[in-house]
Amino acid sequence: MDTMMQDQVLWMVVGVLLLLTVILFIMILVQASRLKKLRLKYNDMMDGTGVKNLEELIIEMKEHIYALQEGQSEHTQAIQGLNTKMKKTKSNIGFLRYNPFRDNGSDLSFSLAIVNEEQDGIVLSGLHSRDNTYVYAKPIEEGKSKYVLSPEEEEALSLAERKA
Repeated sequence: MDTMMQDQVLWMVVGVLLLLTVILFIMILVQASRLKKLRLKYNDMMDGTGVKNLEELIIEMKEHIYALQEGQSEHTQAIQGLNTKMKKTKSNIGFLRYNPFRDNGSDLSFSLAIVNEEQDGIVLSGLHSRDNTYVYAKPIEEGKSKYVLSPEEEEALSLAERKA
């Protein structure tokens, strides 16, 4: 009985091992099928890129991203430089025509204020009379002049400051 029982145990072990082998073989076939589908998808994705493998493509894309970031950094610096220059540009203008001689003449005299965002610039005034025209220039720093401004010059400066 001892041998018979050993034979039965042996056949049971062989049967279990055979069953496990069949299960493993089926699992291998399923995995092979999945791998084939994945390989087909990979080939479809890589088709037309001119790249043989995904690693080369990723490295190429990474280098491209670094180049774009470097270019963006350069553009940001250039824009900041332009913004700094723009603040100093005398682009705010106030213009006023008037008649300094109420009795006669017309509005041929003027005051012209040209300032930047920091209110630095100049006020030009031209006083026109029958015989002559006199032009005066007064520097402006931070919205003020070290020279006395006429009411018309103050108004022209005020017009320029409102546009800032």
